[in-house]
Amino acid sequence: MSYSYPPFPASDVWSYPVRKLTERFVVIERARGYSSGLSKIYDERRFVNGIIYLLGSGRGGIIVIPNDDVVRNKTFTLIKSVASGTFPQCITDWDDATYCQWSSILAGDNDLFYVDMGVSWSGILRVYVYNSGITGSLVIYGSNDASTWTQVSSLSLPASGAFGDLFFYVSGYRYYKVTVSASSVVSGAYLNIYSFEAYLDSSLPLNRSFTNQGIRLAVFVYGAYYQLLEVISL
Repeated sequence: MSYSYPPFPASDVWSYPVRKLTERFVVIERARGYSSGLSKIYDERRFVNGIIYLLGSGRGGIIVIPNDDVVRNKTFTLIKSVASGTFPQCITDWDDATYCQWSSILAGDNDLFYVDMGVSWSGILRVYVYNSGITGSLVIYGSNDASTWTQVSSLSLPASGAFGDLFFYVSGYRYYKVTVSASSVVSGAYLNIYSFEAYLDSSLPLNRSFTNQGIRLAVFVYGAYYQLLEVISL
């Protein structure tokens, strides 16, 4: 028995109707690597249609700031009185132009406020601040009873006279407290907090579609091997 391939005349390969290309896209690798802690690997205003793919293993988030914030309706407790601003609306209104101001900051730990997330919670906290005259750190503490606190994350404050967009990874607690830990303070020092937001994270891989909206899109990884791809529709 004999066989002939292809089973039709070769000329038939070219006899299909002409098809018009109706969609074009480009794939761009934005980042790859490993992060043992929290890393922001993408943060841009998007003005194109497309899909973000966050591949790998570990945890991460593809978030829209501030639309994806989940903290607005949580219960806040003020510890240190504010010098100006209506708490907590001044930090939960999704407006980076309004703020609460804490003055009379002293060397050492200055507990400002805490938030009740309702359940044990993990994710990314965003704290947008302005520093005037303080050298030190912004520290996040966690608790499950609002009484016994454990430090979970800490970042240096921006230099005096500068703004800082600070992101913290937190996990395993219901309550989270914000503290200014000051090593030195000039006379009349104060801290303005413009925004306090919370964003969910999840296990990799992740993907998310977007349309041309001018949104602020940020991508984070935590304890992850990762590759970030962007597919843009043209």
